[in-house]
Amino acid sequence: MKVLLDTNIIVYREVHGILNSNVHELYFWLDKVKYDKYISPITIKEIEKYKDKKTVKIFKAKLSSYNILPEVSKPDDKYNNLLNSKFPVQEENDVIDNQLLYEVYSNRVDLLITEDRKILRKAILLSCKDRVVNIEDFLYQVKKNNPRLKDYQNLAIKKLPFRNVNLDDNFFDNFKKDYKGFEKWFDKKKDEEAYVCYQDDKVLGFLYLKQENSNEDYSSITPLFQAKKRLKIGTFKVNSSGFRLGERFLKIIFDNALLFNVDEIYVTLFESRDELKRLSELLKKWGFEDWGIKTTESGIEKVLVKRLNTYDNSKSVAYNFPNLKDITNKYILPIKPEFHTELLPDAKMKREVLDLSNFAHRYALEKIYITRAFNLDIKEGDLILFYRMGPENTIKKYSSVITSLGIFSGIESGFNNEQEFLSACKNRTVFSKKQLANLWKAYRNNIKLIKFIYYKELNNKVDLKTLRDLQIIGQNDGPRPFTKISNEQFIKILQVSATKI
Repeated sequence: MKVLLDTNIIVYREVHGILNSNVHELYFWLDKVKYDKYISPITIKEIEKYKDKKTVKIFKAKLSSYNILPEVSKPDDKYNNLLNSKFPVQEENDVIDNQLLYEVYSNRVDLLITEDRKILRKAILLSCKDRVVNIEDFLYQVKKNNPRLKDYQNLAIKKLPFRNVNLDDNFFDNFKKDYKGFEKWFDKKKDEEAYVCYQDDKVLGFLYLKQENSNEDYSSITPLFQAKKRLKIGTFKVNSSGFRLGERFLKIIFDNALLFNVDEIYVTLFESRDELKRLSELLKKWGFEDWGIKTTESGIEKVLVKRLNTYDNSKSVAYNFPNLKDITNKYILPIKPEFHTELLPDAKMKREVLDLSNFAHRYALEKIYITRAFNLDIKEGDLILFYRMGPENTIKKYSSVITSLGIFSGIESGFNNEQEFLSACKNRTVFSKKQLANLWKAYRNNIKLIKFIYYKELNNKVDLKTLRDLQIIGQNDGPRPFTKISNEQFIKILQVSATKI
């Protein structure tokens, strides 16, 4: 895309330094999305008029970083008459502004970025306001179309620049053995970001993701990929941790795939070691399928692909995740505050403090809720809104809130003995082994394990007062376990929370 920069932006950047704090970010994004930066010959002439010759000399030295429009195009009569009808020329700057606008109007450039309010008003008259924008509007749109990797605050995995990761950690030894030039590649990525998990200052897990557009070169992959938007799992390794770290990384992969709105996720990997075979098995459980091979100078890698935006009713909820069924029932599930954040750490309240203990149930993608409810008419793929009950000594209509969304993935009951029950819980509940044993002794005849996959936190939490105002919950009531709501009520909650699924 050809982007013409107005003189005032060039002056901010190249003559006076960056007076506007958004200018640095503007140039960052222009380079990131590979837009071509253009300046008009008029801009050069304007700056050449500066009395300070040193400033002019510095500016000319920086011209090589721009494309210069070859010549000034001449506005036609129709254009001049249209502008003069509301914006008659009064000074030389008007002529210059009109000339810059004409470059967009005549399609010589795709976009004009300016901080001049009069130029922006003229663009409305010319019916090209979507192609003449200020810095703030450009940044809003480019960030919307090119989201950055999602941040995570509540558990041990953090997003870090490559340059902050110690490549000498023995965690990376196998990468160095498997991939020729891995160290050079890693150094080139120093300004990019990856997800890293540390334990005792040692790397325990590492994930690098790359967004790829439909023009990506896939000539080394057989069968050849069709043109699609993809998320590539570029580098992914997890050491055995005992707290389901692999599932947490998968959640991060799926979150970013939804954020970038891709069609597919794919990964290439060797299967030469047991750890890689286990990784392949984990990926296949969550819907990755064998595609083919990738041939590189390091050898032949296996290619696995996960399709998005489609749902296979013959497969499990885990296999389909994060894809959602088109037709589902919706429920509200209350959870006591002391259990809520332990089970759903991503939905932590702002003022809550979560210790840094790495418990498996926090990291698990598929979790378990234990209940004694009878006759649950809930089916795999149905959606559950989690409702954090207000703590004691608080005003419940404000402190009780819907925080997040999950997908029901199955139910287990009718256990023959305590060991069978404990094995089914698999470190996916908030309860300790001793607490589970007590639950078994008290309720063994009607205990049920509700399995669900955590989908996402709501952008804005929805309190009980709002639920009552929307007539989703009665004025003097709170939701009971597995309160069924209509599709229309569910949509209202999403709208109020500013959440899209």
